[in-house]
Amino acid sequence: MSFQKGDIIEVYFDLPYSKETKTHPAIIISNEDVYDKDDIYVCVMMTSNNQIDAFSFEITQDMLNHTNNKDFSQARCHLISYVMDKHIVGNKPKNSLKENALNRLIVRINNTVF
Repeated sequence: MSFQKGDIIEVYFDLPYSKETKTHPAIIISNEDVYDKDDIYVCVMMTSNNQIDAFSFEITQDMLNHTNNKDFSQARCHLISYVMDKHIVGNKPKNSLKENALNRLIVRINNTVF
């Protein structure tokens, strides 16, 4: 397993309201067992769009292990997908969420999506 739960990776997301497929950062929310079973990561998409709604989970600098290069970031709690290694741009994580922030994000996803 190249990446870990909480890592922020770059992947292509097909969004229904966009005519083109673009890369977005995504946070890995699945554990190692998921990867060991099916060679996939379950991820939630991030964006720097500052439109706040029920599916927003703001990512602040103190939640990250390294400084963010964006003034504003959020996880879009309802934009969840699985990705394979071949879908990931690059071979290293761009950043990672601290464990407490990751746990809060997963609770938020469960409360707003499921």
